[in-house]
Amino acid sequence: MKEHSTETQATGKAAAAVHNETGASPAEENKAPEREEGGNAAAGETAAGTDPAGENKPEKKRRRMSVGEKMTLLWEDKRKTSARLFTALAAASAFVFTFFIFGPFELYLSNNSFFAFSFKYLVIPAVPAGILLAAALTAVLTLLRGKIYNYAVSAVFAFTVAGYLQGNLLNIDHGALDGSEVVWQNYKGAALLNLMVWGILLLIPLALQYFSRRTWKEVVRVVSLVLVGAQAVALVSLLIKMPKGDVSDEGFFTKESIYEVSEEKNVVFFLLDRFDKRYADIQFEKYPELKEEFKGFTYYENLTGSYSRTCPSVAYLLTGVKCDYSIPMPDYFKKAWSEGTFLRDIRNAGYDTKVYSEITYIMQNSEYGREEITNIGSPTHTADPMKILSAMYGLSAYRYFPEMMKPYYRIYTGDISYGFIYGGEGTRNNIYATDDILFRKEFDEKGLSLSDNPRGSFLFYHLQGAHDPFRMDENCKPMEGLEYSETGRHKQIRGNLDTIFQYIKQLKKLGVYDNTTIIISADHARTGYMTELDGERVLALFIKPAGADPDAPMKRSHKQITQDNLRASIISYFGLDPAPYGRTIESIGEEEEMVRYFWMNGGNAEKTKRDVNLITYRITGDANDFSNWEKVSVDPIRYPYYDANR
Repeated sequence: MKEHSTETQATGKAAAAVHNETGASPAEENKAPEREEGGNAAAGETAAGTDPAGENKPEKKRRRMSVGEKMTLLWEDKRKTSARLFTALAAASAFVFTFFIFGPFELYLSNNSFFAFSFKYLVIPAVPAGILLAAALTAVLTLLRGKIYNYAVSAVFAFTVAGYLQGNLLNIDHGALDGSEVVWQNYKGAALLNLMVWGILLLIPLALQYFSRRTWKEVVRVVSLVLVGAQAVALVSLLIKMPKGDVSDEGFFTKESIYEVSEEKNVVFFLLDRFDKRYADIQFEKYPELKEEFKGFTYYENLTGSYSRTCPSVAYLLTGVKCDYSIPMPDYFKKAWSEGTFLRDIRNAGYDTKVYSEITYIMQNSEYGREEITNIGSPTHTADPMKILSAMYGLSAYRYFPEMMKPYYRIYTGDISYGFIYGGEGTRNNIYATDDILFRKEFDEKGLSLSDNPRGSFLFYHLQGAHDPFRMDENCKPMEGLEYSETGRHKQIRGNLDTIFQYIKQLKKLGVYDNTTIIISADHARTGYMTELDGERVLALFIKPAGADPDAPMKRSHKQITQDNLRASIISYFGLDPAPYGRTIESIGEEEEMVRYFWMNGGNAEKTKRDVNLITYRITGDANDFSNWEKVSVDPIRYPYYDANR
């Protein structure tokens, strides 16, 4: 009887292994238990190198498979296209729904008060984009065959599961996306451990399909559908809870008459974010020429703020209504603007009241301040859907990607502002966003002009100031590489001051400098994540009153004053009665001792949350001496603003 050669036996068994991998029935799998690769059955020789009769035969050299044959083995697949389609559709749907639908939607719905666009502007591009992505990925996977198909589907499925677990269980809290620096080097160990976890998660589906293709198939299909279903239910719940209105549907602050001043009377307030007195003092050390520029000004060196963050500092500054976090922030904003009469009194006296800031930190719903503020705009502009999609995909990646990739996707939410979202030059020019470089560029192009209001104007400009990231240098030009450095901070502050000095030159050119009061200050001082204060917090304050001698050297004052006194003084600058607002700065004696209060947002011990406790400090005497700061109460924050949805 003629014997088959060992090479012929090996070829037959290799073909059986391919059939088993790519389309064999369970019964066939039991008949062909040989290993796919590397086992003796596919090695081109018998187990012992002998014939069935046990006679010794000389071993033949194994024939090496060509690249084409290996590719054929990888590509061959006896499964029906419909079988591959269903598994591919499940994996692709879970992948796209997790990262491109649920991720952006959940981030928006949980933090909608921070975004400057309506949810509809996200839904309109995201849904069709998600459908197209899912269809394209399904098609690509289905066109693949054999082992290549298995590996590709496994990779997509594993990345989805790993990303889902990362976003919900494995993330390290790096703090809010408020522009503050993250020292990524401090997380090297955690990043390596996280990478190992991802490696294990990525290998599990490959191991499953190697040992049991049927189990692999069922796991991919079932887990993918469960992920989509669970996230869909969560999404519906978030939609039900979503507030009825949102910022972009309620209006914004326009740039209308942003560089127009009155011929009769002006009070111009430049608010530099985080402009701590320490930073002001460093400015004078670094740039001695500033003393000449500040001629006619008084430098008040003993001003305490109200709160430790932009919200509610600016709202309190413009309304005088305290926030104790006992009610949700939208309710506080409504209360503050209904009870506060500061801007309303100025406007009712016939003056323009123009606020150039971002509405999310001041009132959220522009209807609350429509009677008080002249330049509130209606939602007449269309947001740029591709910019929205790009920004939200970036946020989704930051949440779901492994720790080592997060530095590439961490962004400053201030960048997702009106100026970024609302399209091209035509629309962007009408919506104010905190962009110091653009502010200076447009100021240089347009210059100051006179308004048609015969009475006067209150102008409130909110600039980036000492708040990171620092992107503008001392010449008001774009700056890179110093975004989180002290050098960058002081270059940016110097650039802001240079813009103010150019503004003053324009006032003089128009002949209205003598009729204008100029205020330079801050919403709050330096800040950070801390459980309680580690030192004094004193704001920089410079005031040039109307009628001041422009050649008089800068004066210094140590009056013990607060933002309440500043508000009363502004009322008096318009010739209105300051009595309902308390004492003016001018009415306080230089050596008079005052009792002041400051409310700080205390964070948790891990320094990952900032809105845990509201800590009240009483300041008696000089605020520059921290021994005069007494902690009098610590109250849990019931309705946080910055950490409400984290």
